[in-house]
Amino acid sequence: MAQQSVKATVFKANTSSETTKQIYEDQFTYQENDIIAPPYNLKELKSIAEYSTILQQCTHAYKTNILGFGFDVEYTFDINGDDIQSEKKQAAENDWTRLEEFIRYLHFDESAEIVVGYAVEDREKTGNGFLEVLRNGAGKPAGVEYLDVKNMRVCHYTEPIEVEFTFREHNEIKTMKRKKRFRKYVQMVDGKQVFFKEYGDPRIMNLRTGKYEANTLEELQANEVIHFKLGSGAYGVPRWIGHIVNLYGARKAEELNYMYFKQGRHIPAAITVENGMLSESSYQQLQEYMNDLEGTENAHKFLLLEVEGIPTEKGITGEEDVSSVKVDIKSLGEILQQDALFLEYDE
Repeated sequence: MAQQSVKATVFKANTSSETTKQIYEDQFTYQENDIIAPPYNLKELKSIAEYSTILQQCTHAYKTNILGFGFDVEYTFDINGDDIQSEKKQAAENDWTRLEEFIRYLHFDESAEIVVGYAVEDREKTGNGFLEVLRNGAGKPAGVEYLDVKNMRVCHYTEPIEVEFTFREHNEIKTMKRKKRFRKYVQMVDGKQVFFKEYGDPRIMNLRTGKYEANTLEELQANEVIHFKLGSGAYGVPRWIGHIVNLYGARKAEELNYMYFKQGRHIPAAITVENGMLSESSYQQLQEYMNDLEGTENAHKFLLLEVEGIPTEKGITGEEDVSSVKVDIKSLGEILQQDALFLEYDE
């Protein structure tokens, strides 16, 4: 009894798609220095706005509404009141001048609104924004620097320490002491970790080791960080996180439509051969046809397939008979159209 075999070959175009691997590798080691792993990939959250048709505009609107009117100084009491003493009024006016200069020279390369705006934009994209606080020789805040959220990580709380708080009550400056816990922060710079302490932490920290050491050299003392975040966790979570799958899906739908027009000549089809097989030259020609899909110059080309029949039993003349060969090309375009849910994805 004769046996029949079926051979199927899938021809696929050669594309320049990336290999399936993690897009963004995390350089931090979370078993060391009590570093907390973020719930989402911060690099990916920050870059996803570049693939969205609306997220970038929403983020810009938040930043403009928060910082578009600039910074200003306000008195905490009525400086023109009749009961205000001249000495107190003079001290308040001096503070006003000092704060105005502080805002004006918060950053020497860019305005305060732009630098803080970078952190606000990071906060809206990733749920987290960071600013480094620089102090002068007198220990007073003198300026800030923007820290890229992609390279920042948060550590666990340290043991509580006693700190002094200053506050105003009934136009009187008062102080009180209480226990407070602070966090440490880590930045990856050229493959090396640099530590920061939370703003207001009075202890001296070594920026290389993250340890609190009172005898640390001045050039190795860690600066402070202000963490802007959305939420109460160690890391913030962006407002739009519930739409992350929709953002990815909308992007893939747009890419699929784009590739359809870019490689429009390609019609998904199944080529069936009965009682025969493709010749070696036809096999190579079909593969070249698939590899040359792109470009309008290849929009109208014909495909010629040469098929060899399979020899059967010898006939009366003693020569082998060759079976009649049938080649059928079945278009699969109708199936794709019925399954093209991406056409109404954005709706």
